[in-house]
Amino acid sequence: MLEECLRGRKLRGHWLDAGCGSGVLSRWLAGQGCRVLGVDASPEMVDVSAKLGGSHANADRLDFRRVETIARLPFGAEEFEGILCSSVLEYLPDPAACLAEFFRVLKPGGLLLVSVPNASSVVRQLQMVCHRVGGFFGRTWVKYLAYSQHEYRGAEFAELLSLAGFSAAKPLAFGGPLPRGLQRLQWSGPLLMFLVEKRVARSS
Repeated sequence: MLEECLRGRKLRGHWLDAGCGSGVLSRWLAGQGCRVLGVDASPEMVDVSAKLGGSHANADRLDFRRVETIARLPFGAEEFEGILCSSVLEYLPDPAACLAEFFRVLKPGGLLLVSVPNASSVVRQLQMVCHRVGGFFGRTWVKYLAYSQHEYRGAEFAELLSLAGFSAAKPLAFGGPLPRGLQRLQWSGPLLMFLVEKRVARSS
């Protein structure tokens, strides 16, 4: 999905992987030539990502740190050329605050690549049904849904991005067990990926 979204773009500069987990996507970005700072609230995940990153072919382009929350980042304004935030915002109490913080630390014209759950997806709706049925029987089926707080239709999240100061974009649907062609349908893929730019203020 990242390759599809970023095809034709020359990646450069300093990127932030916000909610990096084990650092898989940080390492992918480093392989494209970016310098990457991966941050996560979990000390265990930061330890894992640092260990895996240390043995990576592009270890000199990787750094990992713990932060309290990506809604309040310990960085100055306009520090990054790009931000990746993959399947993180759904677990946080205030996604809009995170988008505002991403806008603050991105350079003008910088890229934001962000994915969120697709409320229009029949796959996600079936996952929700399985989760509820599992709960009825005292089982935890589709475990991550116990922590997921938010889901969005494409136009709904596009509006949030616009209000935060980012360019308009049509999302790509993806994920789930279906073939890639079916995943791309807006009613199918359980996740939506947006690629947007920080709008540059026009001088009066």
